[in-house]
Amino acid sequence: MRRVGDIVDATAAFTGAAVAGVTLFLPVTVSTRGQATSYRIAGLLNSVPRSAALGVIVAVAVAVLVTTTKRPLTGWATATAAALAQLINHFAGRHVATAEMLTTQNYIDSICAAVLLGGLGAVVLRRPLPGAAFAVGGVGFFGFGDLANLLDINPDPYAVLETPTRWMIGAALALLVISTLHNWKRTEEPKTPQMAIALPVTPILAAMVLALVVLAGTEWLGRQYSKLPAESHAIEIGIVVAATIVSATAAAMLLPGRDGTGVYLAVSLTAAVDAVGYAVRPGWTSAVLIALTAAGLFIGSRMPSTALAILFLIGITVFAQVTSTSSGTVAFAVISGIIALTAGYCCGTVRPHYPPGGVLALTALYLPSAVSVMPDRVKDWREDVAVHDATPGRTALAIVIGSAIGLIMLRKLRPRCKPQPKGQPESESLADI
Repeated sequence: MRRVGDIVDATAAFTGAAVAGVTLFLPVTVSTRGQATSYRIAGLLNSVPRSAALGVIVAVAVAVLVTTTKRPLTGWATATAAALAQLINHFAGRHVATAEMLTTQNYIDSICAAVLLGGLGAVVLRRPLPGAAFAVGGVGFFGFGDLANLLDINPDPYAVLETPTRWMIGAALALLVISTLHNWKRTEEPKTPQMAIALPVTPILAAMVLALVVLAGTEWLGRQYSKLPAESHAIEIGIVVAATIVSATAAAMLLPGRDGTGVYLAVSLTAAVDAVGYAVRPGWTSAVLIALTAAGLFIGSRMPSTALAILFLIGITVFAQVTSTSSGTVAFAVISGIIALTAGYCCGTVRPHYPPGGVLALTALYLPSAVSVMPDRVKDWREDVAVHDATPGRTALAIVIGSAIGLIMLRKLRPRCKPQPKGQPESESLADI
């Protein structure tokens, strides 16, 4: 029965994390009644990186609170409530008629997704199978990001549709309700009565430092490009890259032990994928990419190596420098598979021993990067931008190299033993799969 329960919880964790990932990666679009204007679309898209940064902080804060209570039911109930709130938000959004409300709903959607991720991560990252499913679902947005056919998204940039769809949220909610009922009696009481709960704040500080610095840096770089689009902006890019590495280092040092490894790999993976870019592909390929992600996670849990993960990321950035997504369908299909394998391998290599640290690493994938704000011919409808530019690839490579140096420092400064914050019990990790 325990094995069956693990499978049920793993299914719920995968679906919930996938829905939350799509929510944080794509703007909420919930109206189809002729309200799509360029002003609404611009305001909505500008809110995406800010809502993602807010989501990182909220997710880690929720994960810390749930972990501190030591009651799995709290996490499952929190995630279920967040999914229900998100579904209500989508139903209500069908009647929204103003640009301001649409942007507000995007923030509400992101907060719900963050609470969902934080509540789930706090309970499933202690268990091998549900934790693995949660990680695969969380990084699955690399596969879901451009699935126009699967999500029924109109390719017209001024169309406003529903992402994620209500049926996806409803399916996640149903599975979360089942898992909540299944975990109703699974509680972990504190060993000794306490008058107050000691709340670890360093993971929350780590999330705030990383999210706010990255957001401020990328928005500033985006403004520089809007002012002087034809300039090289090499100095500005260097400043933002340095700020990204410094903030990642600060966040990594605030986390216990070597859990900061996930932060470095997350910012590197995000930059590398942004450098390659996104191209439309059939919806059925999501199954292949998810399978490759799961395979990468399994390999990473069996043969973890941050050095190998960094080499994979360097390879992706080199690809981004020498070619582009429009160079050929075969080339992009191959690099998409490599990205999925690399994302899974990074998850398997991280091995978070404190759940909020794993939640921070996963949600950091949704943050913008110095590459994501660079002008793009496709996403910005810019005809003055070259079909292929090596600058994004070089920028991503700089972030990966900076992260590699940070990882070397982290290993020299932190011991190999499994660290546990005061009052936190030992828990299983993805390495135990």
